[in-house]
Amino acid sequence: MAYVQGVHSVSPEKYLSKEDLKRIFDHEICSHYSGKQKHKIKHVIDNMEIDKRPCYVDFRQFWEDLDADKDGSEGISPSRRNLFRGAKKFFDPVIGSRVLVWEEAIKDMSVKAARGVMAKTNVGPDQIDCVITNTSTGLMLPNLSTWLPQNLELTRLKCHYSVDSTGCGGAIACLDLARSTILASRAKCVLIVTADCSSPFLCLQNPLGLDEVIPNLLFGDGCGSALVTDEENVGSWKLNEPFSYLLGEDTSHFITLGIRNKGYGMSLSKNLIPVLHNTLLQYWPDVLRKLTKTSDVDELEWLIHPGGKGIVDIFTHLNPPLTKHHLRHSLKIMRDKGNLVSSTLISVMETMMEDWEKNFACLLGPGPGVDVKFLPLSRVY
Repeated sequence: MAYVQGVHSVSPEKYLSKEDLKRIFDHEICSHYSGKQKHKIKHVIDNMEIDKRPCYVDFRQFWEDLDADKDGSEGISPSRRNLFRGAKKFFDPVIGSRVLVWEEAIKDMSVKAARGVMAKTNVGPDQIDCVITNTSTGLMLPNLSTWLPQNLELTRLKCHYSVDSTGCGGAIACLDLARSTILASRAKCVLIVTADCSSPFLCLQNPLGLDEVIPNLLFGDGCGSALVTDEENVGSWKLNEPFSYLLGEDTSHFITLGIRNKGYGMSLSKNLIPVLHNTLLQYWPDVLRKLTKTSDVDELEWLIHPGGKGIVDIFTHLNPPLTKHHLRHSLKIMRDKGNLVSSTLISVMETMMEDWEKNFACLLGPGPGVDVKFLPLSRVY
């Protein structure tokens, strides 16, 4: 069997608040938006129920002179976090500059998250024999699963896997692979690291439709880690058999990501929420039968990916519905951190492990395609 011994999450120390977001859209760089468009964007910001989101990039650069960083014309080399001021064309960095900041952030957060969970679980680098990494916001070569073990000086590594581009359900995919790897006796101690950094790819120069603006408003930066072993320790959480539902071929365009000259173009279809709601309504009785003995939602701790207010609200309109108390772990992370893509569910797990009431739990997250992943957990006591 496979057991989660501990989880840990890290985020940049800088945050972007609602007021900061609205201030950015009032900046001259967004002059191509009409007054009506800006009013609609600000209305969305006010109703997101995300108070702040952590960002590796320092967005104060849009209204403050930070470290005398201008446009680099005087030979000054701007700090990486002042990415937009460092652009050759003011506030308009090319994709190459953005990717450098992304890679710096991913590496920095990954090492901190890995060391954090190792310290929490009292596991040394000579005990870890498998590493699984995940990101959906960028590309690096060598990938994170090969770079990280070298920088952590893991001496007993038997295997390593990169499970990228799985979106918001990435943590579930990693936990599922860790479980399979342990059950196949390929490893005994698996380190999982999920890391995403969206702030360098904020797209402001080109006029965007609302379906493309919304991702710019939702996504923050963060990293999550988990330690999974074959040891059944009191207080650990056993990974049970996962399952998933694919919404259908006609939903393949609902969550998309493409590379542009000046950032990433991500789009969330306006049809995502209603189709996801209808699908979950259809499968909800089957989900409850698989997860519980009585189909009573009160049997579980619910760890829903807080992808945004619309995603979370779906679960309050099922039959039977989840209450705000059921969703408290997810709501806290959404309020304090926003959507951290693959690492979000690790943050939700960390919150649950500090405030659990039930001995059974379920991780639930959607991903591109669109699919919905479920991973049941049971606490060892």
